[in-house]
Amino acid sequence: MITTATDKPEDKREKLKKLREFHQATFIEAGVPDATFIPKMAYRPYGKTELHIGFFLSEISKGDDIYIEFTSKELVPEDPDRKLYRWRFNPHFEEEYAKTDPTPGTGHVRYLVPVEELQIVKVNKPEEEVVQRKLTFDDLPDPETDLPMDQMTIRDYAAIHMRKPVSKKEWLNDLITKV
Repeated sequence: MITTATDKPEDKREKLKKLREFHQATFIEAGVPDATFIPKMAYRPYGKTELHIGFFLSEISKGDDIYIEFTSKELVPEDPDRKLYRWRFNPHFEEEYAKTDPTPGTGHVRYLVPVEELQIVKVNKPEEEVVQRKLTFDDLPDPETDLPMDQMTIRDYAAIHMRKPVSKKEWLNDLITKV
């Protein structure tokens, strides 16, 4: 399907509706049937080395987690697997996220959220047996082979302190999201 930036508002509404319908079963399974869902384009802002998404104040300030699928500007899914991501509401967004300069004409400002802060929403496929268990210390890496405390990075500390899965250590991110 070829689309252009000149799509009419009703075309955009229809695309948004179809994107949401694709993920609705996941929202229901996650217990958030009325989830805030906003398709976003990931990009590398000028002067940054990591991919980010931009939220407008009206989107980020609601106090809700936001569910995201990466799409093009024309709302065409960019991931063939159609992964769904969640950004956990951060009440300190004003202080913690960089902002864009106001857009000429509208004055809109976007808050730049690093893509690595997003969590992939994992869904249970009906054909798989689901076993839910509480995370225990046995799930941690062996302390004999794990890095010593003096090698904890600032990113690891921030992940623990902010309770956000932003560490480069997958096991630490898993602890943060599951506990």
